[in-house]
Amino acid sequence: MRAISQHHLLGEILLQENLITEDELKRSLNKHKRTKVPLGQILLREELVTEEQLLRALARQMGFSYIDLRRIEINEKAVEYVDEKIAERYGILPVNVDQDSLTIAVSDPLNMSVVDDLFLLTGLRIKVVVAPQKDIEWGINRYYLPREHQQQQDHIQPADSKPEAGSPILTSEEAITTSEPVLSFVHSMISKAIARRASDIHIEQHETETVVRYRIDGVLHDMMTIPDDLTAGVISRLKIMSGMQITEKRRPQDGGFHLNVEQKDIDVRISTMPTIFGEKMVLRLLFKEHIFRLDELGFSPDNLKKIRESIRYQSGIVLLTGPTGSGKTTTLYAILNELNNQEKNIITLEDPVEYVLPRINQIQVNTKAGLTFASGLRTILRQDPDIIMVGEIRDEETARIAVQASLTGHLVLSTLHTSRAIGSYTRLLNMGLEPYLLASSLTGMVAQRLVRRICPECKTRVKLDDHILQNLRFVGRDRLPQTAYRGEGCFACQNTGYLGRIAVQEVIPVEDELRELMSQGATESELNRFIDTQSYATLIDDGLEKVRQGLTTFDEFLRVIHY
Repeated sequence: MRAISQHHLLGEILLQENLITEDELKRSLNKHKRTKVPLGQILLREELVTEEQLLRALARQMGFSYIDLRRIEINEKAVEYVDEKIAERYGILPVNVDQDSLTIAVSDPLNMSVVDDLFLLTGLRIKVVVAPQKDIEWGINRYYLPREHQQQQDHIQPADSKPEAGSPILTSEEAITTSEPVLSFVHSMISKAIARRASDIHIEQHETETVVRYRIDGVLHDMMTIPDDLTAGVISRLKIMSGMQITEKRRPQDGGFHLNVEQKDIDVRISTMPTIFGEKMVLRLLFKEHIFRLDELGFSPDNLKKIRESIRYQSGIVLLTGPTGSGKTTTLYAILNELNNQEKNIITLEDPVEYVLPRINQIQVNTKAGLTFASGLRTILRQDPDIIMVGEIRDEETARIAVQASLTGHLVLSTLHTSRAIGSYTRLLNMGLEPYLLASSLTGMVAQRLVRRICPECKTRVKLDDHILQNLRFVGRDRLPQTAYRGEGCFACQNTGYLGRIAVQEVIPVEDELRELMSQGATESELNRFIDTQSYATLIDDGLEKVRQGLTTFDEFLRVIHY
């Protein structure tokens, strides 16, 4: 362990992070001298810092990493090296093990006697990371519980199904799905995906193996293979959990189930598709505990102001554009969350309904029952709505009804698949709508992408290399930031250099001059040339600004931002 004298004092670190003032530090140091109570405890008692802020500062002071135990995957083999009673006594959690070292999470990085004791107990070199005590206790309860108890804690219920009285009679194939190895594999696969913040689980059958991949922060990663003797059972088990026909393997199916893990409500949507080597299955994990606010989505102050101006009107259309998986639905829910109050009748038409919003009337599209976006929208207009959210405008009929609704005193929110914000106007033109109708109804257009956020634990400054400069010719050297950053890779980010995602946006309010050009039937290139003369920040501008701020990397910018 490095000597503490090589690092800044705790108070200096907190001052550098702008977490406390000099006056607050002086008062706390005086109390520390009088009472001999550690400075950190005084700062916590006075509510000058949070536990996380204090631990991050202590970790930095000691030269350790701070990790979020609930957002990483624990190596369960590490737990086998430390008895549960020892973990509880010392208040530590083993998190990883390799050939000659054991990594443990501690909440008190100043107490290093635990390192010596564990070295004697395990014979391994001890590495230290820092985490809150409540998270360590959570980890002990989770990873030291017997597997059968853990399965009882994690309650799984098929979506849109009710338990029936009596015990079901299982077919031979269904019986395989209740075997301990199959149950154990399914539980472990989903639990690890949740721990690693995956949004999707892909199960892919190939000629020689069945691969499981997780989509984390928008990128797929190979995670594990399913043993040949378990593959059929795992696929069938997931079908039963989601209410599918387990004997139907030649046609695509959709289903889902509700999952409660560690007090988290999760909807799991499952889709199957036949391939030449067997069924491919994708599980989408929808976490229901948090609906974002607009100011949490990474909008620049100027863009946040513009989007709030666009949604303040009593009528008009606000369109969000971008490819699948760019966060459009999340932004729509954040807008609804901001507009929601008891004076408004808000109705949504979605396919599917991803999150339940309080005091908002949400409708699920059901094409088999004749409830489409177009027919549902007509019905909504007879329900005295103030605000309407249509999940996606897919055809001329839906687009025309949405425009008419906006012109008769309703605020309409919806999405389209276009590359730039102004492309939403062109797409509606191509659907057959008249320019003058669009000019009268559109109030705002937002294009959005998601880029991976640099891990704060291993963030480092880098030079602009030739690879970056060659690929950024379309930007112009005069617009390039002078400083860039990247993540070197650490335990907290699973050595990817990224942790979480942030949105890059382009917000175009439809104001008088732009409205006039639209009504005259201007082309998309003409509208883009006009926008480039205004003070609007394009996707490129916003992306470069987030690179300059050290929120994302040039590589992410190049991967995601392209016209």
